[in-house]
Amino acid sequence: MNARYSKAFGMNVAELRDFAERQPFRPFTVRLSNGAQYTFSEPRNLGAPKDWHMIIFFGESDWTLIDTENITEVIAR
Repeated sequence: MNARYSKAFGMNVAELRDFAERQPFRPFTVRLSNGAQYTFSEPRNLGAPKDWHMIIFFGESDWTLIDTENITEVIAR
C-alpha cells in the first residue's frame, strides 16, 4: 500500500525531513512541479544540508539537486 503526501495538504520541509529520516529507512518517491519524479530506494540515494532547503538525489552515476519548494508530492513505498 502506498501512502501519498501532497503539498496541498501542507507538507513542509520539517515534515519532509522527518519522513526521509524514518528508522528503519523506507523507500519513497518525490514528484516535482515539472512532473519529474525521483525514487529514493536506499538512504545513500539522499543528501541534504542541515536546513533541508534542497535535497540531492544520487543515482547510479549522476546526481540531481532538488529545490524542496518544487516537491508537490511524496509517495511512501
